Amino acid sequence: MSRKQDAQPRGESRNSRLFIGVFPTGISYADRTQEEHGDYKRLAFLSYRTLELEWYGNVPPDQRNQIISHAGTIQAMRGQAFQISSSGQTVKLGE
Repeated sequence: MSRKQDAQPRGESRNSRLFIGVFPTGISYADRTQEEHGDYKRLAFLSYRTLELEWYGNVPPDQRNQIISHAGTIQAMRGQAFQISSSGQTVKLGE
């Protein structure tokens, strides 16, 4: 998981435990304070195509609520273009 693109939820600081990474196929959610295989511990993944959350193991309630809230914002944009790169590349959500 690249740590370059790190979109924080509104009101969250970069010191937050929750990492939100924008990737070509979806949004990855991870815990900054735990490592697995040399990277942040994965918590969930939101596919742009299906807009369904895939959970990885037991996610603490506070992080689970943050993920559900952030993912809900993206899911509400179904059918719209979503920018996935700094060069302006977009995907259509929910297809």
